[in-house]
Amino acid sequence: MSTTALTAERLRADVADLLGLEPAEVAPDADLLDLGLDSMRMMSLVERWRAAGATDLEFADLAEEPRLGRWTELVTGASA
Repeated sequence: MSTTALTAERLRADVADLLGLEPAEVAPDADLLDLGLDSMRMMSLVERWRAAGATDLEFADLAEEPRLGRWTELVTGASA
């Protein structure tokens, strides 16, 4: 799985965009559901990130632990 275009910064920006926030407002350990992320937006992130190279990513991967730090580990292999 090639995720060269998917960086921690890109993931943070994508999440922030969907939530109507600035990237700096999305902390790695924040519960994204508490910030307003819902399942439809989460699925749109899955599709966006799959198209960018995270072809093995599944909705359940994100839903299991809705925190940016965990998602960064899953998608890029790096910590947030």
